[in-house]
Amino acid sequence: MMNRLSLRQLRAFHAVMISGSVTAAAKRLNLTQPAISKQLNALEDNLGLQLFHRRSGRAATPTHVGVEFFRAIEPTIVGLDEIGSIAETIAESGCYRLRIAATPPLINSAPFMTALARFAEKMPSAHVSLEPRHRLEIEDWVVARRIDLALALLPLDHPGLEAIPLVTTHAVAVVPKGHPLSGQDTMTPSDLEDVPIILPSRQPLRTRIDIAQEGSSQRLEADYEATSAITAVRLAASGLGVAICDPFSPTAFDADLAVVPWKPEIPLVYGALFSRGQNLEAAAEVLLKLIRETFAAFSESKASITGLGRA
Repeated sequence: MMNRLSLRQLRAFHAVMISGSVTAAAKRLNLTQPAISKQLNALEDNLGLQLFHRRSGRAATPTHVGVEFFRAIEPTIVGLDEIGSIAETIAESGCYRLRIAATPPLINSAPFMTALARFAEKMPSAHVSLEPRHRLEIEDWVVARRIDLALALLPLDHPGLEAIPLVTTHAVAVVPKGHPLSGQDTMTPSDLEDVPIILPSRQPLRTRIDIAQEGSSQRLEADYEATSAITAVRLAASGLGVAICDPFSPTAFDADLAVVPWKPEIPLVYGALFSRGQNLEAAAEVLLKLIRETFAAFSESKASITGLGRA
């Protein structure tokens, strides 16, 4: 059963998902509609999964399982399609590829972009691919060794992974400049009694915030929640409330923001994630060194307090 799984079946499934129909997928792959349907049926049989809801025996909309399966295989299929151009580029210029995955606050931050710019100066022939991903997805990718370098909030709780801490910082409160609370030296839960609160949701940062509130009589109740701290800062920049988040997310914005240290302190340790026994490529080692330097400079400078400095 699973040994009959073929690339042809996966390509047919991928084509249907990105084109929206069997008819469009057939045109895309220069095949007939019955041939596409046959490949889809064979794929479902081999996987033991129902990938599409069906009407009159024809593929229609994807099931929840189908969507999840597509998300899992999509990078692989795209990567296969790029093999030819990758080989040509390497043959012509000696160029190599570096794939980096990180949570949105880190991959969009000013310190990371500074490190990337310095890396481009040192290794101009490198082709870098950036993957902003959720923490759990990053862990899966690292274990499968589908990426060269991963950055995320620590600690880890995965037996197949290990990590190198890069920087320790603390959570901050974010508001537009001119907000009544923007001029404070610090911000505490008591300052937010009558102020809308914006919190990240369903991610390790929210867990750290919740842990810091254990036993406190003044618990933060979110008026707005966002799955990304970047979105939480965007809400704050729009004047919808005070966002409690990491200090990196505000650096991704040109908006006139005030970033105030949060009390009680919520320590945040960020690091590089590795599969156990993994050896980094030389290019990844160079970039990791630069990231460590720029993150350290950010942490040690006033930028770690204001969130608006540029390393």
